[in-house]
Amino acid sequence: MSETPSTPSATQLGRSITLKSPFQRKTDVFDSEDFDPVKFVNQIYPDEASLGDLDKFIDMLRKQIKTVDKEIFAAVRSQSATQSRSRQDLTVATSQLGDLFARVRDIQRKAADSEVLVQEICRDIRKLDYAKRHLTHTITSLRRLAMLTAAVDDLEQVGYKRDQYKRCANLLEAVGQLLEYFNHYQDVPKIQNLTKRLTTVKAGLQDAVMDDFKLLLGTSDVKLTPDNIERLGNACLVVNALGPKVRDQLMDWLCEREMTVYQTIFSMSGDAAKLDRFERRFAWFKQRLEERKEVWGVFPASWRVPQTLCLTFCKITKAAVKRLLSDSEEVVREDVGPLIKTVVATNKFEKEMAALFGGPGAARDDDDDDLQDIDNLPASEARRRLEAFRKKQQAAAAAAQQQAADAAAGSATAAATGSTAEAAANAAARVAFEGAISEAFEDALKYYVAEEQKELLKHLEQLIKEEGQRGWKPPEGEDTLGCVLGSANQLFLKIRASLQRCVKLVSRGITLARLAGAFKRVLSAYAGELLKRLPKTAAGGTSSQPPYSGTDWHVRLPEEEEAVLTCILATAEYCRETTEGLGRQIAKELKPGLAVAAAAADLTDEESAFTGVASQCLSVLVLGINTRLDACLQDMLRVRWDSIESPGDDSPYVTAMRRILLAEVASRLGAALDRSQFGFFCDKMGRMFVPRFIETIYKLRKVSEKGTLQLSIDADSVRRLLLEFPKAARPLDDDADNHPYAHYVEREMGGAVNLVKVLQAKPENLVDTFILLMPANAKTVTDLARICELKGFTKKLQSELIGQYSRKVGGTTGGPAEAAPFYPSGSTSISSNPASSVPASRLGGAASPAAGLGSSSSSVPVGFGSGGPGGLGGMGSSGGPSAASNLSALKMSVNTFTRELASSMSISRGNTGDGGGGSPMHGGGSGGSSRDGKATLFKPGGLNFNMQQTAARTREGLAKLANLGKLGGGSD
Repeated sequence: MSETPSTPSATQLGRSITLKSPFQRKTDVFDSEDFDPVKFVNQIYPDEASLGDLDKFIDMLRKQIKTVDKEIFAAVRSQSATQSRSRQDLTVATSQLGDLFARVRDIQRKAADSEVLVQEICRDIRKLDYAKRHLTHTITSLRRLAMLTAAVDDLEQVGYKRDQYKRCANLLEAVGQLLEYFNHYQDVPKIQNLTKRLTTVKAGLQDAVMDDFKLLLGTSDVKLTPDNIERLGNACLVVNALGPKVRDQLMDWLCEREMTVYQTIFSMSGDAAKLDRFERRFAWFKQRLEERKEVWGVFPASWRVPQTLCLTFCKITKAAVKRLLSDSEEVVREDVGPLIKTVVATNKFEKEMAALFGGPGAARDDDDDDLQDIDNLPASEARRRLEAFRKKQQAAAAAAQQQAADAAAGSATAAATGSTAEAAANAAARVAFEGAISEAFEDALKYYVAEEQKELLKHLEQLIKEEGQRGWKPPEGEDTLGCVLGSANQLFLKIRASLQRCVKLVSRGITLARLAGAFKRVLSAYAGELLKRLPKTAAGGTSSQPPYSGTDWHVRLPEEEEAVLTCILATAEYCRETTEGLGRQIAKELKPGLAVAAAAADLTDEESAFTGVASQCLSVLVLGINTRLDACLQDMLRVRWDSIESPGDDSPYVTAMRRILLAEVASRLGAALDRSQFGFFCDKMGRMFVPRFIETIYKLRKVSEKGTLQLSIDADSVRRLLLEFPKAARPLDDDADNHPYAHYVEREMGGAVNLVKVLQAKPENLVDTFILLMPANAKTVTDLARICELKGFTKKLQSELIGQYSRKVGGTTGGPAEAAPFYPSGSTSISSNPASSVPASRLGGAASPAAGLGSSSSSVPVGFGSGGPGGLGGMGSSGGPSAASNLSALKMSVNTFTRELASSMSISRGNTGDGGGGSPMHGGGSGGSSRDGKATLFKPGGLNFNMQQTAARTREGLAKLANLGKLGGGSD
């Protein structure tokens, strides 16, 4: 069908609307689901002018309708012909399906018949299989029953013939195996009959065997012939075949017979009942084992007849020990010699039996050298033996670890070779004999421990007596500083010998724990003797608490006593370390499972006691050194500070301090104390001396202006002296400058230097300087009043200054923190050029060069006021003397800022000697030079400073100077 031509209306609308043939309905507008006829007509003919070709459009639609109708009619005709063919095909398919179903039903029926046939065949096969199995089992049972019957008949025939024991043993083993097969047929009369007959035969064999053993072994002097030995050996086979119960009965009879002989010989009367004859029992038993070795060889090795006899002997002997000790307790208390002799013999016997029956490795090695008498050994030999003992213990620990590894490897090899059971039996034997008899002595051995303690205390008393005769000095040939006393070496060697004697010969159980308690008491007594020897204060103690007023805390410590004190300190540290090792050794030697005993053997308290002795030694050293320095502080109080005319070098009391600390104390204590001890000493010494030095400054009276300059020089020299002390004592210690002691001295002595700076201030500047420089914990009315008294102010002036301070702190200026910033307490004073470190405009003094106030000799920063009456200076107008004074104050402010900046640098100073203590800030050292003109301020190496800390100090100093300018009213 050709394409339908476009209508005029489509042309008028400017769009192409085409009506296609029915074969192209997919694009036909009439096939659309949302087709709207009205809309379609309005779209084609929107107005009356477009209706001109309406007739043509209608004709075209009619033609298209006719075409569609023709197509529909053709489709209907073709469909009617196809329906008949489809019905015919469906009929054929239905008939074929019926045939298929019939064939399937036939196959199912045949399969069911085949399954029934297979089940019948399998049932017949199972019946045949069951019949075969039952027949085989029946034949086997009949054969075994015949064998059992024959064996029982044979046993009945030969069971009462003593020369047929070996055959009876074989028949019993065979019958036993056959009866195991018939365990499930015990209700069968035949089996019951055979079992009864067998029981009768076994009873007869048991009686016959027991009679033979009683007959042949019933007398002690019987001599066995080879035939009898063979007969008894075969009888043992019968006993094995009869079971464990019969074997136990035979062993019980044998042990009872042997122990009857033992109890008859060693009854609880006569010489046998004495403790000193007790070891004869062990000799008799060992001889008995050796004499009847041929008899014990009759029995199988798996029975362990000698071991069983030995355990029975130990059990009976242990009961005899308990009865004997109970009857002779008073004798044992008076004399422990026989008891120790018996205990040693008992332990030796147990070790020998453990080695005999427990295989190799059961006995402990003895060291005869440990048991030698060491009462009269010299200290050097005692120290040598003690060091050798420590090395031996370390080697023993390594050997024990290696042995444990070898044992683990050996156990794996033993399991592979089938000897695990034998190794387990040996191990059980070693455990069984350990303490088998000696446990009965544990309660009585408390008298042995008391005797050991008595001997140790007596030895200690002798050692202390000898130390007193030597003057508590080290043995000859050793250094007198920091050496261990000979009494400590000999005491620990004695303790070691006692420990080894107890472990190897006496006991490793409760007695060892009791002996450890004796060691604790002896060590505590020795620590007490060391404390008694320490020099005492005037009040009779070894320590003191602040405040250190008067002379009650003084300790007179000459050079000889100082050497003794360092020796006691080294001895206390040595005893602490050795006591720690002794505690580990005791814990290692104690038997496992004795938790209570292990707690009783703890030597922690004794270690703490020796630590306390060391601490007391250091405290006495601190008190002794401060006692010497206290004389220097008393000299400081006797100086007439109001009559000093020319301040310069160090005062005599500072020179004396330098001699005591650097020339006397540093050289001796630096070599005698280790690093931690010396650090502890410095810390305590500094914390005791610095507060007393500051307190001494407060006690001064009538300090003039030049006196404050000299006091400033002395304070800075003391600060440097304290900082030099650790380096002088331990020059090889690189961390001496970083020690907490150095930080403490810098902080606290910086506060002392600031106190002297406050003393240098004029009365009108005193309150501001006090608020500015004093640390927060010293900004109290009391401290201000003490400073006023120190400067010799009148009561009226003191009241005015205290009132001014109260007003400033009370809120008129915002409190101390806002009234005036203060320097850190650790600031130092180091010489620098005050000429022009900071421009004058930064100091707030540009507006009026003559403004502000301050002392011309003051070294502290003060506020600067304007020239008028409202300024902080209060000096009025700018006159000539006032202008000079203010200019001097400005210079000192810049100088102080420079010193604060330099204090952030770590400067290495030279050794100025006794006369080199001049302060660089006051000209005593002439700009950092000594009296001979040589520079001593810096060592080779120059300055070492922290850049961040220096920058922080710079910002802080500039802020302080700027604040001064604001207080003075100047422009920033």
